[in-house]
Amino acid sequence: MKGEWCYFKQHFTQQQCDKIQQIVKVRPYNEASIGLAGGKIGVDNNYRRSNIRFAYQNDSELDWVFKDLWMLANWANKDWFNVHISKLDYIQIAEYDVSYKGEYKRHIDTFWLNNDPNYHRKISCIVQLTDPNTYEGCDLTFFDTTHFPNVDEIRTQGTVIFFPSVIAHAATPITKGTRYSIAAWFDGPKWQ
Repeated sequence: MKGEWCYFKQHFTQQQCDKIQQIVKVRPYNEASIGLAGGKIGVDNNYRRSNIRFAYQNDSELDWVFKDLWMLANWANKDWFNVHISKLDYIQIAEYDVSYKGEYKRHIDTFWLNNDPNYHRKISCIVQLTDPNTYEGCDLTFFDTTHFPNVDEIRTQGTVIFFPSVIAHAATPITKGTRYSIAAWFDGPKWQ
């Protein structure tokens, strides 16, 4: 591995980010959940507060996003991480709003004890969909890494950041406005 993260600044245009937001805002949303003890999934507002929507492979409106993220993930993986990835099943579009004090505390994206006999999350990806001048707080933060990305760079609308799913990270509390982002997880054979 050459690094703990890499990003593509303004990969998606403002128009593309706005289009994604328009497409997903009319879809039903759920209150975000987390993995709990015993493999259960549940809502814990002390740990994570956001609304989420999902899009799955072959989504006719967002197929272009899947293709673009898969291309970028393979590029990032080849140049930076060198892990075995083989699929991207879905993306999650998250909304963090000041009205419910949106945030997601320190966590990792790999579920070590998952119910999938074949796959683990290997690479995580966050796409910044919102103009950073329209909200405050809600910064992507990393823990226990040697180097940290420039916060202003990765807050730039359209920026896509990749990092190994085992790296601890968080979305700090939002203090003004609303932030939208995409989270995607590229799976590969179980870690051994």
